[in-house]
Amino acid sequence: MTSTTTPTELWYSHRGGATATAVAARLSWLRDAFATGHTRLRSLEEADSRDIRLAHYHHGQTGLIREGGNIPAIWARSEGQNAVVVGITWVDEYQGILVRRDSGIRSVQELRRRRLGLPLRRQALIDLQRASARRGFATALALAGLDPRAARWTHIQSPDFEYPQRRPGEDVELDALRSGYVDAVFLRGAPGYAAAQDPGLLELTDLNRLDDPLLRANNGTPRPITVDRAFLERHPAIVRRFLGVLASAAYWARRHPEEVAALVAAENPGCTTAEVAGAHGASLHRGLLPSLSPLSVAGLTAQKDFLLDWGYIRRDFDVQQWIDPAPLAEALAEQQSLPPPEAPRPRPIVLKEHYHVH
Repeated sequence: MTSTTTPTELWYSHRGGATATAVAARLSWLRDAFATGHTRLRSLEEADSRDIRLAHYHHGQTGLIREGGNIPAIWARSEGQNAVVVGITWVDEYQGILVRRDSGIRSVQELRRRRLGLPLRRQALIDLQRASARRGFATALALAGLDPRAARWTHIQSPDFEYPQRRPGEDVELDALRSGYVDAVFLRGAPGYAAAQDPGLLELTDLNRLDDPLLRANNGTPRPITVDRAFLERHPAIVRRFLGVLASAAYWARRHPEEVAALVAAENPGCTTAEVAGAHGASLHRGLLPSLSPLSVAGLTAQKDFLLDWGYIRRDFDVQQWIDPAPLAEALAEQQSLPPPEAPRPRPIVLKEHYHVH
């Protein structure tokens, strides 16, 4: 008599951006690590169900390990989702405030009483792009001696995250700026860096140049790695293995900086390798190793406090109680005993046509 065992279903998600998960996936290391045994590895981005894909934001999918922007993760924790942080990556990225060059505005101080564009996605579970833009503006205004609470915020009606599909090169915030509907927009990452190269636009500031890393905190800095607590308790070895693969990818990235930029560019439709390299700077290949450093935790706490102060989350919580350091510590200890991995030439991964938001 033959017995069969139902495989454990493991989902992963990263949704674009500079993540260790994206590098590991594009090197095929995640697939290879779970090719044998009783674990079925699945990409959340390739799920047919929209509700499953939206688990990148609501964190309600059982067996999901997610590396991505901190705003949805913080919101989900505030709403009671029992996901736990098992690692954090911090890759600095472009965070610019742009105006039209012919506007006459030449400094952040001159944004007083000007129309500051905030995207508004009415159907979003958590409007992370709106929160991210407000965070960027608030930081810049405060540093310029202006009161963010007195700013003239202007709504920019924006499409839902996935429907309709937004084509590379289309950006409602840039359209609003160029048309004169708003006077300034905040853009980040490779798309923001690419927009800043437009000779018709002027960059007032790039927060990524600030010396204090906590002033650079936003949705993508830092990025938590989360897993639902029940899955971690049932399958700690699977979580350790996943984190170990991310660590291997991060160590590989440190030795292959140019290839890393190309891999991350593949995660950002419409952006070139040069734009990705410009957006993330020289630290891109060094920032992918998961950690739970005091700075990363402080960045996560600062972001949580901002979201609470501005009403993007309803309930406060203790970030330290949100973190379980054991899986990462064990995974990194195991990595120290292994030889450094090498990778074959990365093979492209074709994903379904869903709009990726960090």
